[in-house]
Amino acid sequence: MERINPFSFYDFGKTIQTLIELSGDLPTTRVFWPLWQAKAKMDSLLGGQPIPIGITDGKAREAVLRMNSLWNDRFQTKDAEGKSTLRFPDEKDAPINGWELNWIRSAVGEFETVFAEEMRETATYFVPRRGIYHTPALVDAADQTFPANLQMHIPEKAKDDWRAAGRCLAFNLLSASGFHVARAVEACLEVYYQLFSGKPGETLNGWKDYIIALEKLAAKKPTPCPSKKTLAELDQMREDYRNPIVHPRVVLTESDARMLFANGESLIIAMAQEIAEAAKGVQQPLQLEGGSNTKAPDLPETAVTASA
Repeated sequence: MERINPFSFYDFGKTIQTLIELSGDLPTTRVFWPLWQAKAKMDSLLGGQPIPIGITDGKAREAVLRMNSLWNDRFQTKDAEGKSTLRFPDEKDAPINGWELNWIRSAVGEFETVFAEEMRETATYFVPRRGIYHTPALVDAADQTFPANLQMHIPEKAKDDWRAAGRCLAFNLLSASGFHVARAVEACLEVYYQLFSGKPGETLNGWKDYIIALEKLAAKKPTPCPSKKTLAELDQMREDYRNPIVHPRVVLTESDARMLFANGESLIIAMAQEIAEAAKGVQQPLQLEGGSNTKAPDLPETAVTASA
C-alpha cells in the first residue's frame, strides 16, 4: 500500500493541457517550456509516478516519442565530439510548424482516451476520518499515540501490532483491528509479567494464566507490585473482547472497534507506566502519564527477591 498525492493528477493534466493547447506556427521560445514540462510529466508516469500504468503504457510511449523527436530537432545540439547538449531557444530561430504540434497533439489525444479507461478501473478510495484520529497518523503511525516517555517501555512487537490495528481501523477492517489490539496488549502483558515475576523470557499459555500469576504476586504486596486495578481491567478486556474476537462468528462494529482501541491504548499506557516506575524501584500505579524493548527491564535485586 502506498499513499499518493491526489493533486499530482491535477498537476499532470494541467501540464499536458498547456502543451496541447499550443497551435499554429509558434516561436521556439513559446514552445520550449511547455514541451519540457510535458516530457518530464510523461516520463514520470512511465516510471510509475504518481501510479503505475498498464494498458496505457504503449500510447504514453508513443506520445513521448513524438515529444522527444521535436525536442531533439529544435532544442538539442551536438558538439564537436558528437555529444548532445541543451540548446536554449532564440528569437531568431525558425518558428515551429503547426503540423509538428498537431502530430504531438494527436498522440496525446490517443493516450488520454486509453488513460481515461484505465483510470476508471483503477482502485482509488477515500478513507474517512475515524473519530478524532487524523487519518494519515492512524494509517502510518498509530503507535505515536503512546506518550513519548513511555515508548521505550513498550515492546516493539506491541508497537507493530498497534500500527496494524490503527491501519485496519482506518480502512474499516474492524474485526482485524480488534484482533491486532488484543495482540498488542498481550505483547505488553508478557513483558509486564516478566518484570514483576522476576523471570525474564518466561511466557505463559494465555491471558488468564498471566492474570492469575500476577494476582498471586499482587496478593503478597511486594515492592514493586502489579496494580490490582490494571489486572482487573485486563481480565475484563479478556472476557469482553479478547476471547470473543477469536471466533469467526463475532464481527465487531465500528463502535466496538473504537471502544476496544481506546481500551487497549489505556491498558498499554498503564502497564508501560508501571514498568517504568518498577524499573526505577518506585511504583505509582494510579499515575498514567507519560521503543524498542522486547524484554522486561531488569529489576533491582531486592525487588526481584521480594516478588519471588
